[in-house]
Amino acid sequence: VVVDATAAGDAFRAAFAIALVEGRGLEDALRFAAAAGAIAVSRMGAMPSLPTRQEVETLLQNVPSGDAAAYQMDVSDIGHQKQQQLPGGHQSSVAASTSASPEPGTCSSNSSNDSETSKEATCGGFGARMAALHPQAVASPCPLLFASRLNSMSQRRDLAAEPDGSSDKDNNVLGWVARQGLVGSLDVVYFNHPQHLEGLTPGEVRDALAAAGLRAGGINTRFPGEFRAGALSSPDPVLWSKAVQMGVEGCRWASELGAQQLVVWSPSDGYDYHFQADYLTAWHRVVQGLRELSDACGPLGVQVSLEWKPTDESSRFSFVPSTAAALLMAQQVDRPNFGLTLDTGHLLMGGENAAQSVAMVAAAGKLFGMHLNDGYSRLGAEDGLMFGSVHATGALELVYWLRKLNYSGHIYFDTFPLNEDPVREARANVRRFRSMWEVAGRLLGSRGLEQVLSKQDALAALELLEDMQSHAL
Repeated sequence: VVVDATAAGDAFRAAFAIALVEGRGLEDALRFAAAAGAIAVSRMGAMPSLPTRQEVETLLQNVPSGDAAAYQMDVSDIGHQKQQQLPGGHQSSVAASTSASPEPGTCSSNSSNDSETSKEATCGGFGARMAALHPQAVASPCPLLFASRLNSMSQRRDLAAEPDGSSDKDNNVLGWVARQGLVGSLDVVYFNHPQHLEGLTPGEVRDALAAAGLRAGGINTRFPGEFRAGALSSPDPVLWSKAVQMGVEGCRWASELGAQQLVVWSPSDGYDYHFQADYLTAWHRVVQGLRELSDACGPLGVQVSLEWKPTDESSRFSFVPSTAAALLMAQQVDRPNFGLTLDTGHLLMGGENAAQSVAMVAAAGKLFGMHLNDGYSRLGAEDGLMFGSVHATGALELVYWLRKLNYSGHIYFDTFPLNEDPVREARANVRRFRSMWEVAGRLLGSRGLEQVLSKQDALAALELLEDMQSHAL
């Protein structure tokens, strides 16, 4: 399995030179070099990917000369047997994530609701046309699980009307779950805690999920109004402890529902005015709160993932204002079950390139979740539009890096279809992502893109994308 081509040529040339110096024949030297290069591409990074002599010799011992099929199988095995290690000792997001995922090589789809959406169950569209045009690029279906914002199912109730004309009969949390089941291409559901789960039992929620052909993906914390002056950053020790405890309760809900993630989003953890807050003290409170939360959730088999947002009407400046700050937070929390959830709308608000942010967090082994949407980035606005509808090229690059760095978490569409049919909107988001996943696979197999990236040639990159699109039309 090709994970990262960085240093593959270096490994090949070095091994080839050593073999020649040792007096090996040309064919034997080439096999030795090919084995070194094959092992190198199965790992992340440059220096960390270079194999030892023993690893190369072990691979060659298991592969008879000329047996190409066995050789290919062994390279794949080595890539899986050695957990990806990244600089600093971090594991890649594949090893770090405990999120459940479908069998490799299959597109996730809701088998109980395939009738309307079977044509969407494979990674088709633009990507499928690219596969026909570029058969030499090996493609694999999209293996990720999809979720969509549950509250969006409360919109356009006129489209969910009963035969008697009533539209509010099932306008509740369990009814929204049932409506998400109609999408056909969603796999998991994220519940807001405590708002969505008040008055319900885990059994009732599990039954509703089963009836809809879905399962729980995770719990999103939504701190209520009493935390308007801060939750995990609160200077009030009683409120601070209550915020931590609320997160622990969310982890218990996740465990009861068979989910493995708690997403922490607290828009009130910030400030509005200069001299309002002691930044260092507030930062320390948040770090300590996330440590305690992670320690309590770990034994339950639940990850804790921080969803940072640079600004909000609740606090115009966040104590965690950027991806870099969030990575620093993850470093200081220093717990294996703590990571980050990136939201493309929040990244746009922060003036960041989402693809670069994804690359940095995933390379650190801390990308636990992705919330996808789009927007025009107008001051003070988070549009929550359909993924890739405004920044299509940026969306494709984001998916490229997710695929390049083997992201294995869930894809959650955090959109706001206030005027659109939320069922059709969710289908469109999944369809667009799967299509981009296919295109990203072509790009990963393109030598042209490798050359463009190595030279940082902007015009060549745009010309390559134009050529791909013109051939796909």
